[in-house]
Amino acid sequence: MTGTSFFSVEKISDGRSGGTTQAESRVYNERLIVTLVRRHGQLAKADLTRLTGLAAQTITTLVNRAAESGLLLRREPLRGRLGQPSVPYSLNPEAAYSFGLKVDHRSADVALVNFVGDLVAFERIEFDYPTPGEVMGFAKGAVAKMCRKHKAISTERIAGLGIASPFHRGSLGEESGLTAGRLDAWKEIDIRAELDRAFDWPVFLHNDATVSAAAELMFGAGAACADFLYAYIGYFVGGGLVLDHHLFPGRNKLAGALGDVPVPAYGPENDRTQPLLRTASLRALAGKLNGHDDGRIWSSPDDWGDLGAPLAEWIDEVSDGLAYAARGAVALLDIDNVVIDGAIPAAVRKEIAKATRRKLARALVDRPEPFSVLEGSFGHLGPAIGGASIPLLVKYSNDKDLLFKE
Repeated sequence: MTGTSFFSVEKISDGRSGGTTQAESRVYNERLIVTLVRRHGQLAKADLTRLTGLAAQTITTLVNRAAESGLLLRREPLRGRLGQPSVPYSLNPEAAYSFGLKVDHRSADVALVNFVGDLVAFERIEFDYPTPGEVMGFAKGAVAKMCRKHKAISTERIAGLGIASPFHRGSLGEESGLTAGRLDAWKEIDIRAELDRAFDWPVFLHNDATVSAAAELMFGAGAACADFLYAYIGYFVGGGLVLDHHLFPGRNKLAGALGDVPVPAYGPENDRTQPLLRTASLRALAGKLNGHDDGRIWSSPDDWGDLGAPLAEWIDEVSDGLAYAARGAVALLDIDNVVIDGAIPAAVRKEIAKATRRKLARALVDRPEPFSVLEGSFGHLGPAIGGASIPLLVKYSNDKDLLFKE
């Protein structure tokens, strides 16, 4: 059944512990250095000594080793200060690469990104509704094409393939948007395991919104935030949760599942509440447009043109629902940020963020730290780039197995 296997243990190297032996401590500290440099952009050895509490000699050894292996780049010394010039280090964009495969109800994307999240190559295919066979055929062909085009990238520098998919575990229900026959096809196949057999590198599978949050954590607006709730507006609305600079997927890999959050219902329904996915989704917008958009909301995620009053009404309902869900998350988790993104034009995303910010301003005005509603960085590319971020998280981050513990 799809989604029952999240990664291949055999293809993941040793050294993923939080540091219980000397060798594991060394690996953990090396990843800690890389993670801190990623978070801050560039850091000198003195900065790393201060941030980690490790001995200066240890930091020197770790940084030199990372630079020699090509993970870090030595930058020009910073002059004009007291004492010796400070030499900062940054990530080497060419240190590693990763593939991401996004699957949704209407399309599939394959992205190739480098170590800092730059998009190196991208392929897309659209469906009426995807089948596992169509998605796997597209993924294999797109990866092969990208490898041929970028022959300078050696196999050793490819960290893996991450699949961002809504078709697994808890999302294979009545609200999946698939007919019974197509739903059965996704239930009967483990697409991760099938693709894992096709490639030499490890293949991972996670919820599409969860990995989109990972993209923001590693490469986007969330990089500077210790904690944030992430919302991705696509065919449905999904979410992810970051706590203390780490992606927190939850025991069932469904933490931050915003689509299931009950919010006040609109209209004359008997129910006083309804799941957020009923309003904050492209499916809900399509219902309001009743076909008058000519399919633009599915085929043109960067530009919808003028959709008039139905779009304005939808933005108001989306922001209402997100503000309601955010207030609950703030009360429960004490977070200070919400990041909003989706397969929507930048102008629409801006309006949703602005309306959500306005609706939260009075309710959260007394918090000790200012509350922020941020726009995401990747739009419709978020799940594919997020999928690509997962192998990089596994191989190079200091996350203590939170994301990948079975």
